[in-house]
Amino acid sequence: MSKIKSSNTDKVKYRSWVVSLKKYGYKLTDPRETILDYLSKESGVKSAEDVYLGLKGINSQIGIATVYRTLDILSNLELIHKINFGSSKSLYVFSKNGNKDSSIYLVCDNCGKVIINNKCLNNAIKIRLIDDAKKNIFKNCNLKINNFKIYFSGLCDKCSTQDLSNE
Repeated sequence: MSKIKSSNTDKVKYRSWVVSLKKYGYKLTDPRETILDYLSKESGVKSAEDVYLGLKGINSQIGIATVYRTLDILSNLELIHKINFGSSKSLYVFSKNGNKDSSIYLVCDNCGKVIINNKCLNNAIKIRLIDDAKKNIFKNCNLKINNFKIYFSGLCDKCSTQDLSNE
């Protein structure tokens, strides 16, 4: 296992992931255990390659294929969130609350930056879409939504400022 300092939240997340993997019949191999320990301390958005490079300093024996398989398992079990953007590589969202968070993402078409849960965007979406949806759609369709993921593409604040100055 890695020697990265853990918080109580990280330890709880790690243990819950181990329990989930075992519950669904997955083996807890040494490489997978190292990956889970490493990932339980992560937050933000990372590609599989980012995770692989981060793990190289901890255990050089872990291969990229093992990282991909483990990320896919965690994603399929809805313990982390996988974002697919067309034909480009997938990104994985790691949060302190696992995959329980509702999230709104903006991917910059210019620089590729991923912005998660921007306060202004969150407030606008929640007020306009979520509140109206609860009143109109979910009520009429007899649906209950526990969380949501919304993806936008466009320009981040830095690129949109540059775009305006080029006009």
